[in-house]
Amino acid sequence: MRNNYPAFPVQGYPGDGKYPAVKPNSGMSVRDFFAGLALMGYRASGRYNDESYRVVADMAYRDADAMLERREKQ
Repeated sequence: MRNNYPAFPVQGYPGDGKYPAVKPNSGMSVRDFFAGLALMGYRASGRYNDESYRVVADMAYRDADAMLERREKQ
């Protein structure tokens, strides 16, 4: 997907003796962020607590993919 950018991009930081270097744009993707939000909603609802974690994770990523597709249409 074209718009699966980093969810929380950071500028590159070369590091020093106290803090390590940071790669530019490192971190979770927007897809992972969306899936995590959906997953929290599914689990918090109590409706899907008896489902396999893989089933709920698949549902969350399907939701995330739908959100990314919707963003591309704007």
